[in-house]
Order: sequence, then structure tokens, then C-alpha cells
Amino acid sequence: MRSRAEVFLRVVAILALAGWVMTILRPAASRTELATESTLQRALTRWTRSDRVDSVRVQLDTVPDATNIAWLAALRGAGTRVSWFGKQIPAVALETYPAVEPVGTTIVLASAPAGGRSVLSDDLGPLDTLGPNRRASRVAIVEGSLALTAGRQRARADVTIAPTPRRVFVAGAAGWEAKFVIASLEERGWNVDARLAVMPGHDIRQGPRAPLDTARYAAVILLDSSAAEATTGVERFVRDGGGLVLAGSANTASRITPLVAWRARERQAAPLGTQPSDSAWRGLSRVPFDTLPDRRALSLERRDGKLLVAARRYYGGRVMAVAYDQTWRWRMMAGDSGPAEHGGWWSRVVGSVAGRPYTPGQRLTTGASPIVALHAALGAPSAPAGAMPAGLPVSALAHVLGGFVLAALLAEWLLRRSRGAR
Repeated sequence: MRSRAEVFLRVVAILALAGWVMTILRPAASRTELATESTLQRALTRWTRSDRVDSVRVQLDTVPDATNIAWLAALRGAGTRVSWFGKQIPAVALETYPAVEPVGTTIVLASAPAGGRSVLSDDLGPLDTLGPNRRASRVAIVEGSLALTAGRQRARADVTIAPTPRRVFVAGAAGWEAKFVIASLEERGWNVDARLAVMPGHDIRQGPRAPLDTARYAAVILLDSSAAEATTGVERFVRDGGGLVLAGSANTASRITPLVAWRARERQAAPLGTQPSDSAWRGLSRVPFDTLPDRRALSLERRDGKLLVAARRYYGGRVMAVAYDQTWRWRMMAGDSGPAEHGGWWSRVVGSVAGRPYTPGQRLTTGASPIVALHAALGAPSAPAGAMPAGLPVSALAHVLGGFVLAALLAEWLLRRSRGAR
């Protein structure tokens, strides 16, 4: 008669055998795997080749590169549940767009975590450092693409070169101001046509007698009230998309009244001892403005409570008023840096209002925000919890149960032999 031990071992063997059969026949169990930033590359290859990984979680300190983000998104598209979590990934963003200047300047707008410095570089190396209170830069020459690095996080943006702008028309009295405005613009690569008044009925012209037309001119500069009154077609030119710069007393001309959203005040002279390079004067005189209550204008520069540079949109074009009317003194009397600073300032003023030539298919703006790309591809972060194991692999569990069957049968056989021997 069988002993209780033999019966128990037989039951264990039968149960283990049933479990072994069920393990072999059931579908493979899914697994959730965890990867960190340092192991992500190897994990991606393993996850792609395996058919047993049901969900994956990635712990990130920085945003992966575009290839790895696309790889994770492809895994999600193939049916694998993909989630990510991270503590404090720096929110870095970079935007570039071409300035409308012949020298090909690129304007860079950057966003980075407060309290630190970020480095702007191109494919050849660092170009500029942006501090906590500085989030914009102008770069004249760029090799390849631009990158902004804050800590370990990097954002990258392509650079688009704007088409060469059209010509600029300058009108004013023949004098130092007109001479050096024209010279500064030409030094910066602008093509300038001009009409300078010597006396009533006698003008000096540079370039042909051509009407103001956006097909020929990108911007018009009027340096004084007489030039503003004598120049015809300005309103139509701006309405059609051209740019207009009004300097000093040009803002008092009745012909340009429909175009402005400000009123010129009395001309002011700089106090004795003022340096021509002083940014509050940019020369030694200015004509400040008051804004009109019924028209919208953008205040671009104020000094001592006085509005000195203002701009507005007029139909398809832009109008800018600058209070300074003796900027030639800045160029001539500000030392070795005067010509470069004077020319750069005037070029930026013209470029900010100049109409940009349109090229079909041209991409005017590019940008990069890694954290936004990560959210767009993989969604919002999940709770920072570790991956939960799904138990032993199927093959290991089958081997364990098979061992139980063999061990139970062997033990039962030994008991029977020993009972028969007694």
C-alpha cells in the first residue's frame, strides 16, 4: 500500500507536469523594460529585435537626438508602449531668421533656463555667449547650422540666407547728414539712389529718375521736412509694402501725416559736454515724439522719458521714425569705432522696415526646441517609477517546473524501492 509521502509526491509531479504543459502552451508573457540615457542606444536595438517587450520606459536627463526620438516613436507606432520620465530637462529653444541686410546677418532669438549662461556656436565653434539677461544676438557669418548649449542640453536650428534686398532711396538736403548716411549704407552693401536738394529747383541725383515702386526700392529714407514735402508717391509706396524711415524734422511734414502715429516735438540740442556717441543723442540734436491717442505705434527706444524711435505698420508696409538728425557727428567724432557703429545702426534701421524679396519655396523662419519635439513625439512625461518585472521568462519557468516533475517522480521511485527492500 502506498505511503502518504508517495501519494504527495505523485500529486506534486502531476501538478508540476500540468503547470509545465500550460507554460509551454500559453503565449509568451510581456515585459516592461527600463533604460537610462546612457543605455538607450543599446536598448533600442534590443527592443527592436525582441518580440517579448510589451512596454518600455526611458529615464532622461537631456532630450535624445532626433534619431533616437524617431526610433522611440517608431516603436510606439509598432505597438510597444513607450513612456519617459525625467527630473529637470533644460527647456532650451532657438529661433533664427535672416535680417534684411546685404551682409547676410542672421538674427538669433534664444530661450534657456534662468540663472545660467548659454553658448551660441556654429559648425566651426563658439560664436557668442548669452547671459541671463541677454537672449538675442546678431551673427554676420554662419558656417553650417547654429546650436545653443545650456548645460548638457543643446538646441539646433538651420540658417536661411535672405535674398539680396532691393535698392534704397534717400532724400534730404545736401549736407553732412545725407552724405554720411549714404556712405554708411553703401559700406554695408546697400545700393542707394538719392536726391539731394542744393537750393530750390536744383537737386543732385544719384541713380536714375525712377518713381517710388516696390519693384525697385526696398525702403525710402527722408532726412528732413523739405525732402518729405518734395517726395511724391510715398504713401502709395508704403501701402504697397515698402519701408519708410523718417528722420528728425521729416516727421513734421504735412505730406506724411496719414502715415504716422506720432507728433514731432521741438528740436532739442545736446548739453555741453555730451559725447557724439552718447546713445541718448547719436549726434548732438534730436526731435522727440509724442504718440497720437487714436493710432497705434510701437515704442522702440525711450531716453529720459522721451520717445526717440517709434514704428508702425501701414497697410502692407512699415514706417519708422528716428529722432536723431545729426548722426554724422557720431560717425565723425566717436573715434575709431564711430564709422562701424554709425553704419551698423543705419543698416539695422533700414533693414527693419525694408520689404523682403519673395522667393518661391523660401523658408523664412526655422527653429528648434528639443523638449517640444520630445513631447510631440512621445507625449507628456509619466511618473518617475521604475519598471516592474513581469516574472521569470517563459523558458526559465518551464525548466523549473520540469525539474519539479523529475524530482517528484524520482523521489517517489526511491520511496517505493526502499519500501520494497524492507
